Amino acid sequence: MFFYKKAFSFSLLFATLFFFTPNVFALGFVINEDVIDARAALKIGEISQELFKKTKITLYLIAKKNGGSQDIVAFEKEFGKTVQEPFVLLTLFLDEKKVDIYRSSSLEKAFDKDAILSPFPWRGTIIPLLTGKKENVSVSAAMLNGYADIAEQIADFKGVKLQSSIGNTNKTTIFFVKIAVYGFLLFVLIAVFVKRRRGRVR
Repeated sequence: MFFYKKAFSFSLLFATLFFFTPNVFALGFVINEDVIDARAALKIGEISQELFKKTKITLYLIAKKNGGSQDIVAFEKEFGKTVQEPFVLLTLFLDEKKVDIYRSSSLEKAFDKDAILSPFPWRGTIIPLLTGKKENVSVSAAMLNGYADIAEQIADFKGVKLQSSIGNTNKTTIFFVKIAVYGFLLFVLIAVFVKRRRGRVR
């Protein structure tokens, strides 16, 4: 009888959270406030479940429209107090254009945070996509890309292989962003050169 009461209480709590908080979509370790599309969130959820199963490391994606009055790092520190270690938080405040990664101290060497958050397209896997000019590059793709990068680096650190990895897709996306950025820079250089040359001719 006690079991059924507990099951009913849990079901009631879940239903309340689901139906009365329509802005928030939570799947496993994904907390999404209408920022990441459902397909990307499902894929991230798949990666997170496999990573946790094989490494016991929890990799969260928290995608919020804004942090209100709270700074993104302060938010992460407070959230970190509510979850079990070891964990990693990949956090996005969309309106404020802020992305950050916060992790347990035991995971300092598990992945390269600076590289992942680098604004340079030949290094970073999130910000170059968020700031890219290509119409088909979305916030969802950028966050999935970065999340997968973190997960794959952690898996390598722990010596395991993720079947849900998007490895080749990840590299292909970055490759095309690199081409777009380098092509734009080359165009600017040529335009400047031509303009200066015409000025000299006159």
